[in-house]
Amino acid sequence: MSSKIKRFAVAAVTLFVLITQAVAQQSTQRVVIRAGHVLDVKSGKMLSDQAIVIEGDNIVSLGPASATPAADATTINLPNATVLPGLIDAHTHLTFNPSFGYEILGISIPREALIGAHNARVTVEAGFTTVRNVGARGYSDVALRDAINAGDVPGPRMLVSGPALSITGGHCDNDLLPYEYHATSDGVADGIENVQHKTREIIKYGADLIKVCATGGVLSKGDDPNASQYTLEEMKAIVADAHRLGRKVAAHAHGAQGVIWASEAGVDSVEHGHLMNDAAIATLKKNGTYLVPTLYLIDWQRENAAKANLPDYTRHKMQIVSEAAKTNAKKAIEAGVRSAWAPMLRSIRMV
Repeated sequence: MSSKIKRFAVAAVTLFVLITQAVAQQSTQRVVIRAGHVLDVKSGKMLSDQAIVIEGDNIVSLGPASATPAADATTINLPNATVLPGLIDAHTHLTFNPSFGYEILGISIPREALIGAHNARVTVEAGFTTVRNVGARGYSDVALRDAINAGDVPGPRMLVSGPALSITGGHCDNDLLPYEYHATSDGVADGIENVQHKTREIIKYGADLIKVCATGGVLSKGDDPNASQYTLEEMKAIVADAHRLGRKVAAHAHGAQGVIWASEAGVDSVEHGHLMNDAAIATLKKNGTYLVPTLYLIDWQRENAAKANLPDYTRHKMQIVSEAAKTNAKKAIEAGVRSAWAPMLRSIRMV
C-alpha cells in the first residue's frame, strides 16, 4: 500500500471515529469537518479546503471551508488530511486466517469468531467501513456482525452470508477427512427441494445474502475450478427463494459454464470468474450480473505459497487460474461488465 493511499485510509478512519464520537454525544448536534482535501468520488476531483456539515447520521452539505458554521456546531479540524468516503470491500472472509491444508481442521468455530474480531478491527483501521462477507462456518460472521452492531467490538458494517451453499463434495464442502468421519459442511444441500430448504435455513439464522459455490475452486481438495457443480435448475431455485425473501445471491464461479449458469439463474454477482470465455463475459453483460474479480488473490498466493504451506494440488490449480485471471477480468471490464472492488486485504481462505 503506497504512502498516499495510507494517508487517505487514515483520514477516512479518523473521520469515521471522530464523527461517531461527536454524534454519540448529541445525535441532533451539527458537526462540521474542516478538511485540507476531500476526494469527490463522483467527479474524481480533489477539492481543497472543504467543510463537511453533518446533522445526526446525514451529511447535509459539502462546500468551501470559508463558510461560517452554525454557532452550536462541533468543529473537527483536519487541515493536513485528505478525507474520502469509507471504502467497501465486496468479497471478504473475516473469520478465516490464511491457513491451508489439514491444519484448518484444528480451528474451531468459536476461534474463527475471535479471528474475525481481530480482522474486523484491522479492516476498519485500513479505511474499509463496509464489507460483504461471503462465506463463514457456523454463522460466525453473523455473530461478528451482531457484535459490531452492538458496539462490543470495533469493525466495519458487515453484510454476511453465513455458510456457503455447496453440493456434496463441492468446493465449499469439507473434503479433507475420510469417509468414516462423515464430515459435511454447514451449507451442503443437493437437489431443488434441499437447496430451497437450505437457503431458507441460512436466512433464518441471520444471513443478509446467500453465497453459492457454482464451480470447483483452487483451495479445495478433489475438484476442478473449470467444472460446474450446481445445476442451472438448482441455482434458479436458490435465487428465486433468496430474492423472494429479500436477499441477494453471490456465486463463486471460475469456469465458463458455471459463470454462464450462475448469471442465467439470476445471481447478483459472480465471484472470481477467472476462467471465463467470451460467451461467459457476454452473458454477464447481457444479464447485468456484477463481476467481483478478486485479482489480489493471484498475487498474494504467488508471493506466499511457501509460507502459507499450500498443498501441491492447490499450487497446481493456482497456476491454471493465474494464467487467465487478469486477462479475462480486463476483457470483461472492457466489454462493459459491471464490476465491484474486492482487494481482499485480510483473510482469503475460500478461493
